[in-house]
Amino acid sequence: MKTPVKYRLITRAVHALLVAILASGLAACISDRNSRSTPSPAGEQTSTPPETATEKKKGSTPPAVVSGARPTQPRPVTSPERSRQTRIARTTPSETGRPGSATEKLEGYATSAEYLFLRSQHFPNAVVSVTLPLSYEEESTRKFPLVIAFGGAGECARAPRDGSLAWIDYYKTDEAVKALATNHLADKNFRGLATPAEISSFNRRLKNHAYQGVILVCPYSPPLSLREDLEIPEYEKFIVEELLPQLKKRYRIAPASVGVDGVSMGGARSLYYGFKYPEHFQSIGAVQGAFGPYFPIYKELIKENIDLLKHRSIQLVTSDRDFCARSVERMHALLVENNIPHRLLRLTGPHDYIFNQGPGAISLLMFHNEALGRRPSGPVK
Repeated sequence: MKTPVKYRLITRAVHALLVAILASGLAACISDRNSRSTPSPAGEQTSTPPETATEKKKGSTPPAVVSGARPTQPRPVTSPERSRQTRIARTTPSETGRPGSATEKLEGYATSAEYLFLRSQHFPNAVVSVTLPLSYEEESTRKFPLVIAFGGAGECARAPRDGSLAWIDYYKTDEAVKALATNHLADKNFRGLATPAEISSFNRRLKNHAYQGVILVCPYSPPLSLREDLEIPEYEKFIVEELLPQLKKRYRIAPASVGVDGVSMGGARSLYYGFKYPEHFQSIGAVQGAFGPYFPIYKELIKENIDLLKHRSIQLVTSDRDFCARSVERMHALLVENNIPHRLLRLTGPHDYIFNQGPGAISLLMFHNEALGRRPSGPVK
């Protein structure tokens, strides 16, 4: 499917704007950090909603991971350049049998994956990557939860095909899925970033709720609007009016089992969709979310949808070297203020690719597996 010349030019222009956009997002996070008190140390217990007492009786994990000794030699940061270029099968897209869509197989990953191309009336670069659960083909009648996961600013500025590979390629969720399928995690699965106490906490959660798999969908997404309205209207229409319905038609998705998540800029985007459309999303997460300039929007969305949001599973993830940690703590405080149950994970690691490839990917997958793997009747804490 060829992209019109004018849109290729637009994509190149977006690359030129990346530095300014990243600077804007970083400045917003730093502004949050400098304007508020020192954050709580990694793993410190947070204030929790009333439901936590019930959850503790069930033996599940408390909202914040217990602190432990920090690793002395974390592994080096992985280059943001796509590390597995040869693994992409550049085949001719095949028609799916659905009007306005086509697929292209992605070869060489630890999980089955494909591109899905949509003929969108709203967004010209409508390409997504879809990662299927390990047992999706084998269990041909089973339905699985669906999670839409947005990439960070770096992937927003890439060409659409590359940008849509944010989670499976740049953040290596296929490797996280393989590790989770064993239902026991080790230091290497966290890229050497996690403390022993954090690893033990994750393994206790796996023991209580074995990983069953989710359909992970990563749409190419443009950088967020520099205005205070956050999302680009045409892209929002694509996600809500076109992508969600097409996914439900093409894949075996369990009823009332759809989540949304994202990292950094993608985390700001995921909470926007989760807070604005809680009727569509039963679980809502953000990893190291860059919420900085958008709090007036979040406050308004919470006000409008507070009744539904109190019955959604919500997770916020930050870390000790996350430059957006203050922004995440501020979002945590906003949810507490509105008595909205949620989990806050304070982990160990930087705001960088290596965190996405370890604790970030594992936190995202485990959260939605827990929240959506059973019939949702309330929040996961």
